[in-house]
Amino acid sequence: MTEHVALLHEGRVLVDATGALPAFVDPEDESTLATALALVGADIAVAPTAKLPDGRTVHVVGRRGPAPSGRLVLPGDVGDPVVAEAVARAVTELDPAHTPDARPGWYRPGWFDRVEAWVDTVLAGSGRRRTGPLVPVKMWSISAVARVVTDAGDLWLKAPCEHFRAEARVHPTVAGLFPDLVPTLVAVEEAEGWLLMEPMTGADDADRADGAALEVVRRWATAQLAAVGHVDGLLAGGCRRRGVDETLAGFHRVLAGSIELPLLTHAELTAVRGCAADVELLVRELWSAGVPDTLSHGDLHLGNVAWDGRSLRIFDWTDGCVSHPFLDASHLRHFEEARPQGPDLEATYAEPWRAAYPDADIDRAFVLAHLADLVFQAITFDDIVSSTEPGSRWELGGVVADILRALPAKVAELRGRDLTLLE
Repeated sequence: MTEHVALLHEGRVLVDATGALPAFVDPEDESTLATALALVGADIAVAPTAKLPDGRTVHVVGRRGPAPSGRLVLPGDVGDPVVAEAVARAVTELDPAHTPDARPGWYRPGWFDRVEAWVDTVLAGSGRRRTGPLVPVKMWSISAVARVVTDAGDLWLKAPCEHFRAEARVHPTVAGLFPDLVPTLVAVEEAEGWLLMEPMTGADDADRADGAALEVVRRWATAQLAAVGHVDGLLAGGCRRRGVDETLAGFHRVLAGSIELPLLTHAELTAVRGCAADVELLVRELWSAGVPDTLSHGDLHLGNVAWDGRSLRIFDWTDGCVSHPFLDASHLRHFEEARPQGPDLEATYAEPWRAAYPDADIDRAFVLAHLADLVFQAITFDDIVSSTEPGSRWELGGVVADILRALPAKVAELRGRDLTLLE
């Protein structure tokens, strides 16, 4: 798909001789922002990426330094009228009087200056200093991630959106219990949600060592068992309580008023609401199987794992909470179903739980966790989309609707297993 790049300067946009924006083909990897910036010599994104009706996107970028060279025109002079409209809207919304309330800080004037000043302050006296501007790696509605170049190697800066600002509390809390399982923190700005971290190896698909999923379930089961005795501290440290009552309340809230309900057909909505009572019974059955709530990552998959064959780091604690532990294992298994794993992930994960809770119905809990994780994720994504500015909802749009569509079939599958609760 075509990716257009709108380099803005003082209300104008860079175009070629035909009035078209520079463009490239989506590389479909994490290099999209870097490609867009390099194409026009930009430094940062200054507004969210716009999605056009035909699926094309417009990256809205800017320079922190001198004005760009080349032909700069008013948005209305862009050759493609659909692209021109998106650029004009972006220019208008740069005015603080017209900026959407939910727009993240990293798209607002002066944000990078403030972050760099903070980085310089926290590094003062540490033996290293920043030697260049922040290098954006990813900027979207959920977070901004940037590389911090220093004279002693790179650091990483993450800034979550306001909805996930508690990550700046959750990450240090988890690090206090399991310092070797999370990225090493250099500094945290709790009020802003900023996290400055040491680099990790093995975080990308290209350099992640083999056996990552199996290592995760081994280490994470042990950590979750150890965290059972620290639930009060986890809650005090910023982790949300997402137990059975909170989960079911959230599920009914989604069914009653999710902004993605209009994406369902009448038949689909009738089906998911028709199975809601069964969903509630099954979720309650999971929580009564004899396994206690503990630390949960909330979005455990290898995209949030760094493994170099020696060191394992689990990152992105935006969804860190206290909940049923098997939701994490089920979520990881869902993402890894297509990959050959060798030893069964759930069997490996279950082993220490069987030993710790011999009276718990571990097998049934795993079966039920598959459904409960769908419910859990529907709530998570509904909260995200609801807190995102309307123009950026396309980034994660449709996830809640897809999950709701899947629930009736999952309930029917479990009913086919002859669970006594549904007899």
